[in-house]
Amino acid sequence: MARLLESSVNVDLVAFGIIAIAIGLGVLSAARHFYPRLDLTNDALATVRLLTALIAAVLLLAGIGLVVVGIT
Repeated sequence: MARLLESSVNVDLVAFGIIAIAIGLGVLSAARHFYPRLDLTNDALATVRLLTALIAAVLLLAGIGLVVVGIT
């Protein structure tokens, strides 16, 4: 019964999750600085913003998932 209550932490998964979250936040931060410098039309800029948001969301959700799986 005691084995069922034990929890182990997989440090590799947690570390990769934290790295993925940091990269996702870095992408968002870098994008905020580079968007004003781009000479694009409004439609092209909206597309670039959407793609950046999708990439960052995938990284953030994957990182959160890795951390959760690594902890449980």
